[in-house]
Amino acid sequence: RTATDMVTLSGNIGGLTLTPGLYKSTSSLAISSGDLTFDARGDANAVFIIQVASSFTMTSGRKIFLAGGAQASNIFWTAGSSATFGTTSSFKGTIMAMQSITLNTGASVNGRLLVRTGNVTMAANTIVQQ
Repeated sequence: RTATDMVTLSGNIGGLTLTPGLYKSTSSLAISSGDLTFDARGDANAVFIIQVASSFTMTSGRKIFLAGGAQASNIFWTAGSSATFGTTSSFKGTIMAMQSITLNTGASVNGRLLVRTGNVTMAANTIVQQ
């Protein structure tokens, strides 16, 4: 992806609908008020890349929805530090974190969890690999 295709995100991205492309934040991101939707606009091969400079947090009960043919296997997240998923949250995509990933009780993932220097901590979670 090229920098000219990049969209800048910041703060809480709950309630947004993202279309295929490259998204970047210069600090932390959260899905904390409202759910997030990825809309592939009818292209089952559409790719979404979300680069988070610092931490990523998904609060309890928040969900990610797929629309327009979007696939969890084509959604890629990077977190410059850690990622935390609240109780009963529902995440979709592959997340690659530098330091750690924590899934609180009942959080579910449709995708993959990868950490470079730390651990993935889980508590009664469901993971479906894409």
